[in-house]
Amino acid sequence: MSLKDELIRKAETQLEEWEKQADSLKAKAKAKEAEAENEKASADIQQSASDALRSVESKISDGRRKLDELKQSGEDNIDSLRKQLSDLVGPDDKR
Repeated sequence: MSLKDELIRKAETQLEEWEKQADSLKAKAKAKEAEAENEKASADIQQSASDALRSVESKISDGRRKLDELKQSGEDNIDSLRKQLSDLVGPDDKR
């Protein structure tokens, strides 16, 4: 497997993990909102969940953009993209 293929696989795996995390946060927010006894508690819970979800969705967006760049890049750009990708999904063990 080429370095590019390995980086693509790693990025796709990380995106899937973030998407699962976003789904989990959405479910938790919905469950906690249902438990909220008053509007203030509900608003605080909603804000906290919304902030966490926005953070994960931002990672997903950045990851998708980097993955698209990686898929369309030539082998000569792999080192640059590897650095950018490692900032998102962690270091590459195949350096």
